[in-house]
Amino acid sequence: MTVHDDPTDSIDPLDDIVRELLLERTANLDAKRLAAFIDGWGSLLRLLDRTNLLLPGAPEPLTEALQAVVGRIRESQARVLDDDDDV
Repeated sequence: MTVHDDPTDSIDPLDDIVRELLLERTANLDAKRLAAFIDGWGSLLRLLDRTNLLLPGAPEPLTEALQAVVGRIRESQARVLDDDDDV
């Protein structure tokens, strides 16, 4: 269990960064630039998922840590986008 799996821990500081990167920085983009930004964001996360290519031969704890970071970013993204839908 990670620190942020606890339902009583509803505020994750990572959410502020993800909110800034996904929502605030994209607010004034035209459709073409917004699509490119979203594609780039998703591509980066997919690349980071490929720890075997990014860190070939790395110790398992290191690759697991990177996978955990990517997982936290994805969870934060889901919360931020869900919060934005509620506004």
